[in-house]
Amino acid sequence: NANRLLERLTWGYDKRLRPNYHGDPVEVSITLTILSVSSVSEANMDFTLEFYFRQLWQDKRLEFEKLKEELCISNEMLETIWWPDTFFANAKSANFHAVTTKNAFLRIKHTGWVTLSLRLTVTAICKMDLSYFPLDSQICSLEVESYAYSMRHIIYRWHPSSPINISNDIQLPQYRLSAYRTKDKIVNTSTGEYSRLACDILLERSLGYYVIHIYIPASLIVVLSWISFWIHRDSAPARTTLAGITTVLTMATLISSTNASLPKISYLKSVDVYLISCFVMVFAAILEYTCVSYLGSFVRLSLSLSLSLSLAI
Repeated sequence: NANRLLERLTWGYDKRLRPNYHGDPVEVSITLTILSVSSVSEANMDFTLEFYFRQLWQDKRLEFEKLKEELCISNEMLETIWWPDTFFANAKSANFHAVTTKNAFLRIKHTGWVTLSLRLTVTAICKMDLSYFPLDSQICSLEVESYAYSMRHIIYRWHPSSPINISNDIQLPQYRLSAYRTKDKIVNTSTGEYSRLACDILLERSLGYYVIHIYIPASLIVVLSWISFWIHRDSAPARTTLAGITTVLTMATLISSTNASLPKISYLKSVDVYLISCFVMVFAAILEYTCVSYLGSFVRLSLSLSLSLSLAI
């Protein structure tokens, strides 16, 4: 009888103590199934993941006689048994899905192995190097750790057969999720050593948007400024408008709009080098007209003086 079995398993069970409290640490296996990457923000230096978060550990206090299948029970039993106090070390915010009911399940095998699965959405810190933007790729990590239990009590391991699963339906507007890797490390703090797992996700930026909205317009503005070289130097309004005010203001607006959605960083980005080079070429067209206009005035003045002298003689 399943009811009697559950009552027997929880009778005298103290959820305040971890399994095998005076013995070896509990090994917790972790599996991530990534459902979506909803946003990657350069301005906020973060990214948002939605995923199934599964933890597996053995609690011998929950062993029972072998049945045909494992116990699949309500997540309300989480209130009566011990489970790891796992948190995301680099998270800015996290949401647990609870519509239409709590998105969690609990399964217990007769050997005492417990599987806990949660559906979560986490926004985590992603330290980005934008030196090669937009020709860059970024590595964003999600880090898992116990909040209270040191390595003497809990050791985290990636599941040996399927640590990370990624949905084939993931599509990002500006990135391609090209690879991932798993790491495990030890974190030393003032309260002891803690086991930490990290999942690194490699995001390669797609160039299409930036080619259409930045590189092609900037190149066309430079070409437009060169058209003034074929306009007669005496057509001052046309050359000033085409090679001067219009192109310079357009380039300044393009540079400003490109950097509006990016963090205010002190180093040059790849796109900055390109746009500044375009701006210099546009500005050089103005200098060219200024020099031509000055030299033309100088030549006309010299000819006028020569003519005056010849007439005086």
